[in-house]
Amino acid sequence: MKGQSVTERTIKIPGPDHPITIERNGRCVIVTVGGRAIADTRNALTVHESKYPPIQYIPRKDVDMAAPARSATQIYCP
Repeated sequence: MKGQSVTERTIKIPGPDHPITIERNGRCVIVTVGGRAIADTRNALTVHESKYPPIQYIPRKDVDMAAPARSATQIYCP
């Protein structure tokens, strides 16, 4: 979405044609990078948005915040 302003991006409103659900994921979620665990939680939330793959949101308290590094990749969530 490079080059687009926020006002030019499509905004999706949750509803029958674009359902969004959030549920607790009681399972253990572990994120590893290069064989090293940088997140470990049983408090993740799973977000299901329309036809997109589910996304796990992990509480910051369960992430080694020294491990992630900023990347050049940008994402846009409608």
